[in-house]
Amino acid sequence: MERALPPTAAILPLPPGLVAGCLNLDDPTDRLFARACRHTLAALTASERRGALAGVTGHVAESVVELLLDELGYAPLWHFTGPGQHGIDLLVLSPSQTQVVAVEVKGTLRPGYWPRLSRREQMQMSGAWVDKADNPGMANWELHSADVYGAVVLVNFAAMAYRAAFTSDFQHLQPVQDIAQLADLAWLAPSDPEQNVVPT
Repeated sequence: MERALPPTAAILPLPPGLVAGCLNLDDPTDRLFARACRHTLAALTASERRGALAGVTGHVAESVVELLLDELGYAPLWHFTGPGQHGIDLLVLSPSQTQVVAVEVKGTLRPGYWPRLSRREQMQMSGAWVDKADNPGMANWELHSADVYGAVVLVNFAAMAYRAAFTSDFQHLQPVQDIAQLADLAWLAPSDPEQNVVPT
């Protein structure tokens, strides 16, 4: 699995108002994120940029992507309910209701920067990583990498934009170049026609 999205993955705009709808401004960490989002990271002190901000940024990115996919006809099956946990971030059913997609989301407030998948003991979003026993989204549904497609979605809040790529084999990421590809995954044909299809 590649660490970075293919350079041909399009930069797509976030719908206006989507981020604000994911924030709880009674929460001080959400207010901190909102200030950074509105006025850039330069508006925060060095200490404010550390600590909870990264976790909140990731959690807001996950919420934004879940709403984006919902608007495109995906049905959420599972998601993390808070920051700071490990494993896939979302499990969704495709608009055609024939594919389950495991989604990894990365978010950043840094201008001009797109996050990468992490490499520790195993490459994030590789088949072995998705199949780890401590990946609750997969384990709760008793799914394995052979049963699902994968997607990586990067959100840049400084640009109010996102990029995405999908995989049918958890080895190669195929770029999303147009939003129409998100609504219909027919372009993402698996190498094995029996792979990654919801049983009937």
